[in-house]
Amino acid sequence: MKLTVKSKLLCLAIIPALLFALILSGVAAWMLQSSADQEMKETREQLVERNRQVLQNYVQVALTTIKPLHDASAAGDMAARDKALELLKPMKYGDDGYFFGYDTKGVRIFRGDSPAGVGKSFWDTRDPDGTYHYQTFVEVAKNGKHYIDYAAPKPGDEAVQVPKLGYTVYLDKWDMVLGSAINMDDIDAAMVKEQQAVTQRTHTILTSVFVVTLVLLLVTAAAGIWTANGIVRPLRVLKTNLDDIAAGDGDLTHRLVVTSRDELGDLATSFNLFVDKIHAMVRQIAQMTTDLAGLVEQATQQTLRSEQAMQRQREETDQVATAIHEMSAAAQEVASSAQRAAEAASQTDEQGQAARKVVGTSITGMSSLVNDIRLSGTSLDSLQQDVRSIVSVLDVIRSIAEQTNLLALNAAIEAARAGEAGRGFAVVADEVRALASRTQQSTQEIQGMITRLETGTHASVEAMRRSTEAGEGANQKTNEVGVSLDSISTLIGTINAMNAQIASAAEEQTSVAEEINRSVHQIAGAVENLAEETEQSSRTMRDVSALGGNLSALVRQFKI
Repeated sequence: MKLTVKSKLLCLAIIPALLFALILSGVAAWMLQSSADQEMKETREQLVERNRQVLQNYVQVALTTIKPLHDASAAGDMAARDKALELLKPMKYGDDGYFFGYDTKGVRIFRGDSPAGVGKSFWDTRDPDGTYHYQTFVEVAKNGKHYIDYAAPKPGDEAVQVPKLGYTVYLDKWDMVLGSAINMDDIDAAMVKEQQAVTQRTHTILTSVFVVTLVLLLVTAAAGIWTANGIVRPLRVLKTNLDDIAAGDGDLTHRLVVTSRDELGDLATSFNLFVDKIHAMVRQIAQMTTDLAGLVEQATQQTLRSEQAMQRQREETDQVATAIHEMSAAAQEVASSAQRAAEAASQTDEQGQAARKVVGTSITGMSSLVNDIRLSGTSLDSLQQDVRSIVSVLDVIRSIAEQTNLLALNAAIEAARAGEAGRGFAVVADEVRALASRTQQSTQEIQGMITRLETGTHASVEAMRRSTEAGEGANQKTNEVGVSLDSISTLIGTINAMNAQIASAAEEQTSVAEEINRSVHQIAGAVENLAEETEQSSRTMRDVSALGGNLSALVRQFKI
């Protein structure tokens, strides 16, 4: 659907006003309804609280009446309770207010001055809604809540249930629940009247808001129409002037008349400035068209010379591409040789590392062997000292054996002097001398063995000492071999690094050569494209020359 500017301005003025009116009316209706609901709720709560207070006051009056009897009686004093009942039964308030009493088992004790149901248990009597309000009478009286909401048949019409509010208290001495109840249907009637009044006030206020909103909407529509006419009228004048310019013969000397100082006047001024700029541009284009014809001729000659230069450059580019390709192949061969050298150095390094591990193992074994030889030499030195100690002990034993032999000889001489009495002693002396002789003989044999052992031990100690010196020398040489292998490993690592640098440099050179090769090929392709573009430019120059003639014809159509 196509809308005029006037229609759009009217929509811009009326639609927001209409939306504002609708929103204002909706918000006002919602606020009024919320206020009315809150007012009804507060009114009902006030009425219920008033009835609760009134009912409590009535029951407190009844309690005050029988309080002296209750305070003076003992637990279970039924006579005092009967006296209290005589006071409570005739008590009434309002139109039909009375008091009632039940024991904790739901048995009715009294109900005003009516004998109906007295002595009957209502404990299991259930209301139409399924509740047992007689049981609740006892429960709220004992737990101190006192109040109970329930429904009871309406007097004279048992089918109608009337909402009631009950208040009960528990007299423990007489095991009696005393209470009273009032009808709550008067609250519903009052709430109906209040609801009607609130609804009437709400309708009155909403009607006023609607009337005011409608008046504002009409005023806004009138203002929108007046404003739209004020904007559209100068636009129509501007359109008429533009049609005059467009319908003419391209007269760029014609200008719009500025009749106002508002945005429309600024629009006319801007249009005049635009036409001034177009006028100047067309004048310049006319001059440039003349210059363009001469430039196109010169460009055509230059294009021919460029085609010849492009052909020579194409041939030279092919030669450069061939040379670079050969250099790239040589660089790849260098990189391959460096890679093989790096692999050989790496293998040499691995073998050197293996040899170093073997030498390290040999160093460890040699060190252990030298330590073992040193320990053996120490043990042989200790053995030599023990042998010398044994020789000293043998000397002592030999001396003791010689002295024992002399003593046995002296004993035998003395036994011979004693004659027959010393014969047994002489036998013992002979045995002792024989034992001493064998001891000397054994000592001499041991002395020979110890001498040979001492000689062998001394030779072993000397051999151990020479072995230790030889082992330390071998260990030192092995350490020197390990140091040499470390130096070789370091040098091999340096060779590997240098090979890696050579390979990297060769690969980089190959990459650069390939990049140059690609660039040269691209240059060749660019030269080829440039040659084609040059040919195309030649054709374009001819087309531009034709377009220049057409442009001159078009410019001549304008009046400048």
